[in-house]
Amino acid sequence: MSALPLNAAEPPAKLLRSPKTTAGRFIAKRTLRSSLILGVILSLYMLIKASSYIKAYPSEIARQKLAESLGGNVGIEALLGVAHRIDTVSGYLTWNFLCLIAATGAIWALVVATKTFRGEEDAGRWELFLAGQTTPRRAAINAFAGLASGLLLLYIVIALAVLSIGRLNNAGFSDSAGLFFSLSLVAGAAEFMAVGAVASQLMPVRSRAAGVSAAVFGLFYMVRLIADSTTAHWLLNFSPLGWIERLQPMYNARPMWLLPIGGFVIVLIATAVWLAGRRDLYEGIVADKDTATPKTSLLHSPLAAVLRLNCTVIAGWLAAVAAIAFLYGELAKSAAQIVDSASVKPLLSRLAQSAHTQAVLTFLGFTFFFVTLVIMVYVANALGRMRSDEANGYLDNFLVRPLSRLRWLSGRVLLIVLGVIVACLISAVAAWAGEASQHVGVSIRTLLLAGANNIAPTLLVLGIGVFAYGIIPRLTSLLAYGAIGWSFLVTMLSSGLNINHWLLDTSIFHQVALAPAVNANWSTDAVLLIVGLVLGVIGAVRFNQRDLQGD
Repeated sequence: MSALPLNAAEPPAKLLRSPKTTAGRFIAKRTLRSSLILGVILSLYMLIKASSYIKAYPSEIARQKLAESLGGNVGIEALLGVAHRIDTVSGYLTWNFLCLIAATGAIWALVVATKTFRGEEDAGRWELFLAGQTTPRRAAINAFAGLASGLLLLYIVIALAVLSIGRLNNAGFSDSAGLFFSLSLVAGAAEFMAVGAVASQLMPVRSRAAGVSAAVFGLFYMVRLIADSTTAHWLLNFSPLGWIERLQPMYNARPMWLLPIGGFVIVLIATAVWLAGRRDLYEGIVADKDTATPKTSLLHSPLAAVLRLNCTVIAGWLAAVAAIAFLYGELAKSAAQIVDSASVKPLLSRLAQSAHTQAVLTFLGFTFFFVTLVIMVYVANALGRMRSDEANGYLDNFLVRPLSRLRWLSGRVLLIVLGVIVACLISAVAAWAGEASQHVGVSIRTLLLAGANNIAPTLLVLGIGVFAYGIIPRLTSLLAYGAIGWSFLVTMLSSGLNINHWLLDTSIFHQVALAPAVNANWSTDAVLLIVGLVLGVIGAVRFNQRDLQGD
């Protein structure tokens, strides 16, 4: 009797562990962890906001008053999208969550995709997969399969939360509507995961791939924002984020807009797989030049070299901060009318600490709150690059020379501190230019003080990151981003829930006055600076004593 082919004799369970699927299983395992964390955070936020809305506005009359105060407000619609039927639970939730969560998922997807397709290759691990029983295109398909498992888990977690909201009193939407709404929420992640994959094939290193992906996201987000804040609503048709808004889940579902979303994702996935087979390992379609005229500027010291290597990234972050501050400064006048509503003042007073604060200053206070969040993310990103230099062995090239560890670390930290200070001041000037173009009348001195107020909490995040870098280097980025995410989550939830003050005090944002809506609390800022400095010193001392560690 002739022997059966090897594959035919293997049980299905063993086929699933075939060497040809190793990349997909590895990526799935790692992606599932981050998608679960993101899904739980977003679900908790939605559940608490939904229950708070139902509790605060139990009657149709109360909801109608809220709708009258919120609907048609240009500034708020620029942030959350155009409001439709927000006198209902389904309409209010769609307006509050759709654009915000779609953008959050898109940013997460960009990071995951570029790390998977380009980061693993830069670190030399992708070569190990390709040395086995696979090809570059098959490995890319495996990678997409692993990423898809993370998207599926994200959808399941969010869908469970939305279905739970549907069972609350007076929620008023069906399970099918909730499932479609959940699909709309994760559509942004699917779109920009594909964008990140294509950028990773085009660019030769992860930093450039991430930069291109972020630029594409910023462009599409800006188109969506302009469409929602002006009469040019037709611009939504030209933005993948606008297509998600066009779905209008739960109040006037338009599933036909899934066609351009699905087509966009499929075309980009096919493009990424095709490009993966067209290029060499460690190269991009847009390749670096093989030869170039030597440029030795800014190579006379380690700090100058770091500045040269990171100047493009720093300039990009500063430009993004300036653009955001200027845009929201322009919207301050039109958005400020929301605070004049008696039904909205209690919500704003949770953060602004005063329901009687001038409307414009209150909106600008929220603007600086958002800008501070962006600058904190810049700090966490810079800490991640610092850790990456050590993990990849680049730091060894500096330390073999007569250079102390503390001098190298202090130079990197000084560069981040200068970036934070410049970003805070630029945001103040840009916000002043935006509101001045609308003749709002807020002085530049007021906004400069508000910008300076944001330096202390941002440097506290830096201190936490340096502490982690010295004690547990592998967790540097995780703890830095974790401090930001936890602070943001606690602060947002406090607007609709009476949180224990001990828990609320763990939020960095809670410790900072929302200037210029209220006067800055410089004594609190000083405490934050001291805490950040102490943590940073402890981390630096420990870094000077420990061994260098790779991944």
